[in-house]
Amino acid sequence: SSHCNSSLESAKSTIKFEACPRLVSRTSSKMTCEVLAMQEPTDMMNMGQPAVAFSNQDMINCAQPYIAMMLVPVALTTAGAMLMQAVPAQGQDFQGQDFQANSSNNSNNQWAPEAMGWGPQQDMTASEWMSNAGGMSYAGEETQTEQWGDEESMASGLQNVGRRRRRQRFAQPKAPGMVVPEPVRRSSMEVATEFGPDRLKVLREQLEANSDVLAAASAIQGSVWPLTRDSVGCRVVQLAMDRADTNTAKALAAELRGHVREAATSPHGNYVLQKVITGLPASTSSFIAEELIGNGARFARHRFGCRILCRLLEHCSAEESTMQLVDEVLDDPAEALDLCRHSFGHHVVQSVLEHGDGRHRELLADVLRSDLHGNASHRSASYVVEAALTHCSAEDQQSLLQELIRPASVDDLAQSRYGFFVARTLLQRPEVDAEALACAIPSVAALMAQMASP
Repeated sequence: SSHCNSSLESAKSTIKFEACPRLVSRTSSKMTCEVLAMQEPTDMMNMGQPAVAFSNQDMINCAQPYIAMMLVPVALTTAGAMLMQAVPAQGQDFQGQDFQANSSNNSNNQWAPEAMGWGPQQDMTASEWMSNAGGMSYAGEETQTEQWGDEESMASGLQNVGRRRRRQRFAQPKAPGMVVPEPVRRSSMEVATEFGPDRLKVLREQLEANSDVLAAASAIQGSVWPLTRDSVGCRVVQLAMDRADTNTAKALAAELRGHVREAATSPHGNYVLQKVITGLPASTSSFIAEELIGNGARFARHRFGCRILCRLLEHCSAEESTMQLVDEVLDDPAEALDLCRHSFGHHVVQSVLEHGDGRHRELLADVLRSDLHGNASHRSASYVVEAALTHCSAEDQQSLLQELIRPASVDDLAQSRYGFFVARTLLQRPEVDAEALACAIPSVAALMAQMASP
């Protein structure tokens, strides 16, 4: 600025400034700051201009750009030196522990990249070292990051490390309340080691042909859980349970104890659990419901977990563990209503209405009546309303019909995208005078015509 130039030109003596503390690099508390000295301007520079009052604050403001220009190279040089110090020396590994290295070619005690297996480079810069570090995996990553301190310079170097960690998190099962002692992807290694593709193919063909089923079932005993999580192994386990005798199938199913929650949310394991429920006695498969208790409502909303609850209701509804699981799921009326409107949960509620206990049907009828018209028009709850009109007690069915059969309600349902199906069920009921409704309501007449057309 013009004020800055005039102030500098009018200075009569050598001015010395101490560097602002903010310019001290955060990488080292021992870094010293240089002193900037400005020479006295010559008479030709003054050009006879009048002297201007020059305060200390003005001098600091004017000199800050020049101080920064001189200190930036110093800071960069020091940071580079500290960065190279963070590189493990020849006698240390990445955890900072000493290890035995071949020192015959490194008598000067200098870091040799070729000794570390990094190629023929003789001199490696800090930036090159960081780019190479991105492809390594070692235990001291967080410690090294703290030593460098500059997160922006580490972004490219740790990009691959972050990607690996995200893949590891993605591999973990997402079931609520699940405790998994080890990553799921370890099962693939176990299966690949003990049961290769050829071995699994032979076992599958052997079971499908019913040839020496006992030997095939015995071959997978002790490995049921790893095979359950495998896309091919789960089919072998299902075939073994289906073809083997009851005692052998029970022994295979017993290996799933303690793994039900994880298997219920597995894209492969859920089929094995369904086979246990449908193929073995209810007393044998009751452990599945027992392990799901405590998170029943959450599993009822799961893409695969809802299938397990439906199979339990279809085949083990009289078991005490299944009753307790349903009691937990329907304990809160608000939770039950939300389950009716859930894209996966409504399948479980339909199974409760079809196979559950009478008190559960009565409870669900009360839940539906809290907003019957809204539920009948809902994408998911409309299925539940149809099931309630079929499986609830006669008294509850009549109560639901009386509210839905009102002309205004039938008209809205007949024109609704999802209520259309409930209206069609209503018109098929013997208690409903469909002809009278068709004469009074045009939308009902159009619906009747559509139902009559082939």
